[in-house]
Amino acid sequence: MKIKSRNELIDLYIKFFKSKAHREIPSASLIPENDPTVLFTTAGMHPLVPYLMGQRHPLGKRLCDVQKCIRTGDIDSVGDEVHHTFFEMLGNWSLGDYFKKEAIEFSFEFLTSEKWLGIDKNKLAVSVFSGDRDAERDAESAKIWRGLGIAKERIAYLPKKDNWWGPAGETGPCGPDTEMFYFTGEKVPAKFEPSDSRWVEIWNDVFMQYEKKKRIILVDGMGCLYDKEFKINETLFEILESANAKKILVVNNFRKEAEQLLEGKGYGVFSFDGKIKKDNELFFKKLLEEYSLNADEVIYFDHDKLNIDSAKSAGIKSVFYDGSINKIEKFIIDNIGYYVELKQKNVDTGMGVERTLAVLNGLSDNYLASGLKEIVEKIEEISGKDYLGHEREMRIIADHVRAAVFILGDVRGIKPSNVGQGYVLRRLIRRAVRYGRMVGIKDEFLCELAKVVIEIYGKSYDEIFKNREFVLIELRKEEGKFGITLEKGLKKFGSLIRKERRLNGRDAFLLFQSYGFPIEMTLEMAREAKKEVDIQGFKEEEKKHQELSRTASAGVFKSGLADNSFMTTRLHTATHLLNAALKKVLGSTEIKQKGSNITPERLRFDFSFGRKLTDLELKEIESLVNKWISEGIEVRREEMPVKKAFDSGAEGEFGAKYPSIVSVFTIGKISKEICTGPHVQNTSEIGEFKILKEESSSAGVRRIKATVS
Repeated sequence: MKIKSRNELIDLYIKFFKSKAHREIPSASLIPENDPTVLFTTAGMHPLVPYLMGQRHPLGKRLCDVQKCIRTGDIDSVGDEVHHTFFEMLGNWSLGDYFKKEAIEFSFEFLTSEKWLGIDKNKLAVSVFSGDRDAERDAESAKIWRGLGIAKERIAYLPKKDNWWGPAGETGPCGPDTEMFYFTGEKVPAKFEPSDSRWVEIWNDVFMQYEKKKRIILVDGMGCLYDKEFKINETLFEILESANAKKILVVNNFRKEAEQLLEGKGYGVFSFDGKIKKDNELFFKKLLEEYSLNADEVIYFDHDKLNIDSAKSAGIKSVFYDGSINKIEKFIIDNIGYYVELKQKNVDTGMGVERTLAVLNGLSDNYLASGLKEIVEKIEEISGKDYLGHEREMRIIADHVRAAVFILGDVRGIKPSNVGQGYVLRRLIRRAVRYGRMVGIKDEFLCELAKVVIEIYGKSYDEIFKNREFVLIELRKEEGKFGITLEKGLKKFGSLIRKERRLNGRDAFLLFQSYGFPIEMTLEMAREAKKEVDIQGFKEEEKKHQELSRTASAGVFKSGLADNSFMTTRLHTATHLLNAALKKVLGSTEIKQKGSNITPERLRFDFSFGRKLTDLELKEIESLVNKWISEGIEVRREEMPVKKAFDSGAEGEFGAKYPSIVSVFTIGKISKEICTGPHVQNTSEIGEFKILKEESSSAGVRRIKATVS
């Protein structure tokens, strides 16, 4: 079957999986809700994490969708034929239902059946996981592929870096995968060589058998974390930070001193009174019992060899700290993560729309396939240049404008800024403008391209059509603002780079502060000029001025998934009570939820309201929430059609999309909201509610930060 457009491919895919008893779910927002560890939805599994971990989905165990995604980790690769910042991912899901056999058979049928894509199976090859210390070799998947007629010469066993998916961040569900490749050359070789670029990956079936967790670091404080004068070992703390260690157990006789010393370092700190007796594994067993831990949940380093031997006898992974930071760093990196079997085995598959469409149409360049081709043609028209000879520049412009339109058009309304998602958006827009200049576009052009993007994708994602004016206004403002300083900034960069082999940190910061050049843009231009940049010096200048958060300025966004810990669960329910209290105290119909963000430490709730709240109002809201908590009200969960939910008075996030069946959480007569959870069963489980801060989030939107104890 010849598939020409993205709409045809998406419709056919959804139709196939509906025929296999899957229910379609809508694409989630690009801005993950209640997940502070990741800026954007980078995969279809992000919105489904609670269900991958065992929570029941309202639509059942078999699901399918097309999910919009943003990935910025390989933004420097955008400009070749296959990389994208924004992309669409087709997926089918089994939440504890079918597993490897059915998933592989479904994939094979959709790819090769004449009723569906009709790909010649002789042009297919697959890879499977080769196994390592964390998980065994996936001989089962290889056997299933052989049974479907894929020759053993076309099956490659590859290591974790190639055939393992997840977790999306540093912890969470993950597992081995099997990937499908299509041969794009003329004569198909008998043996599949993954290094041969003519084999193009078109589908990936992930078997989520495991959950990756992080071990707690156990350390004897004296001589490791700090010296006898209680001075922090800063180098060691940098290693702990890079490993994203969140909890530390400190063993020594200075419990109070240790807790005071570590306060404000951002770690969950536990300390254990008592001195380790030589060759005493009972001490470590008692310590583990004290904190309800098993030996596999902890790693330990110490400068005392006998203590290390005792810890090892207790089953704890341990290493002797002889003062070598490199040794400790390697030990932590190698052992901080560990894997446990999931009780519920899941299937998560991913087929990239852009890449698959190009393969089906015999194209090696994704930007010549439906969805991107039209944007490229508009760039040719505006610039007066041909795509041929300007491929890299036009690909970057097309990709970045499309991504910017979807971020701006999202239901959560992100604007360009110097932090978080807004910083990524600003970087994309400004990079597109710069490459526009490189192909000879002198006037403002982003809005013209944005109109093409909205025309192509607006029917599939009506939020970008509904928010069309907002998208165009913000693009025009950002392009205009940057356009004023771009030419001057480019000239300044040229003069600075001609003088020295290396751009110093002060000048790099000047380009940011005075000319609006994100540091990544300066680095990119320096690479093109074969020059270096003093990035450390830039960071020092940046820190002085406090213009950018360190995470955003470095352009490094650690991904991960929010946990379902008891603390997070309590805060989820507290957020519902806060929403209800705001409406009751302020007595305003204009209050609508505009987004929330929950970590184990605090909740953040954005709502529409036109002014700052008074201290008296905040105190009344806090008191009302605590009153409801003290009353011990039952929290009830029901599943119902989304229309029935709204008709029954349930609230939802303003502008958000919901599946046909939703979960509704009701707290007595106080609150009734559509939500994916998790939640406590009774308000008495929440604890004391305390408002930390109330501030402006954006025009007409206020933000409250609060916690429970």
